[in-house]
Amino acid sequence: MKQLNLDQLTAQYAQKIVADGKADIENLITKSLGVLQEQGVYACLLFLFSRTGNEKSLAEKTRSHLYDLLKALPVFADKEITDQNALQFFADTVCNDLDTLLLVKEMYEQALIYARYGAKAEGK
Repeated sequence: MKQLNLDQLTAQYAQKIVADGKADIENLITKSLGVLQEQGVYACLLFLFSRTGNEKSLAEKTRSHLYDLLKALPVFADKEITDQNALQFFADTVCNDLDTLLLVKEMYEQALIYARYGAKAEGK
């Protein structure tokens, strides 16, 4: 069985987040990371759903990449995660198992940290 390199996965998805971002992506990533670290995975998703104005399209793209990062895990590979079902999916599937929740939180945190530094390095 092939082992997953989670650090490599988070780095790859961080690059995708930055590549899709505009000038304000660093600010959105920093705020999202703060919510994730202080309040958790579900709150981070709620925060990204709550964005308006210039941040709305950036938040949509960021959410999409975070969903795809989750689907990179074999247990979620065949799951359909969309904006329409994301909150219910995370509440029922991710948040109901502590080990899964902690793994997803660590993965999202690492991806957002890498994206933040990547955006800073690119001047976004």
